[in-house]
Amino acid sequence: MMIKKTLPLVLVLTLSGCGTMWQTTLPTQTALDQILVSTAADRAANLLVMNSQGEAIANLSGSLGKTFIYTKNFNTFDVKNQQYALHAIRRHFIDAGVVLVDDPKEGDTIAEIGTGALSIDNTSSLVGMPTITVPIPLAGNVSIPEISLYKKETNRALAEFAISLRDTHTGKTRGKSFVSVGTAKVDSWVVLLFFKFTTNDMQIPKQYDSIGD
Repeated sequence: MMIKKTLPLVLVLTLSGCGTMWQTTLPTQTALDQILVSTAADRAANLLVMNSQGEAIANLSGSLGKTFIYTKNFNTFDVKNQQYALHAIRRHFIDAGVVLVDDPKEGDTIAEIGTGALSIDNTSSLVGMPTITVPIPLAGNVSIPEISLYKKETNRALAEFAISLRDTHTGKTRGKSFVSVGTAKVDSWVVLLFFKFTTNDMQIPKQYDSIGD
């Protein structure tokens, strides 16, 4: 009889220890931030190769020979953004027909690249009441959510890259140095609290149209 009475308790204790606790980790950047920065970087990298203001890398590819990309001056606040931007630049060089090498001693040309900007700006305007915190006696602070009769928020990424080319052996220039700029933008609106819509200048699939909401 004792075994029958204790069995349900043992079963409950056993089952209670079988659950798995999942914890969601959040990245330092949202998916929207990431695609904004990467798109701006891609566009700046493309203009770095196809720039019409200077001698386009695509037109010089035949005379550059083997090229080493010097990145010591390519510094950003976010390492992941920096890594993707460097990948974008190398990818566009290769697509333009430039032969890249990983050792400067093997190269005929040194392409020195730098970055002036690789980040996101956010601006917003609101007609309504912003989120406010109200102290309540004996209850602490109570947060009153934002009331948006009309709100527009813009997230804009900007990437600025600079490049100079020089002969590996003589140090003489191999073309005019220049700067390229790429941008990407998402605009989000809220009208009368509930009506939300978003526009962007990127190739985001339709199912992600509300990514900025």
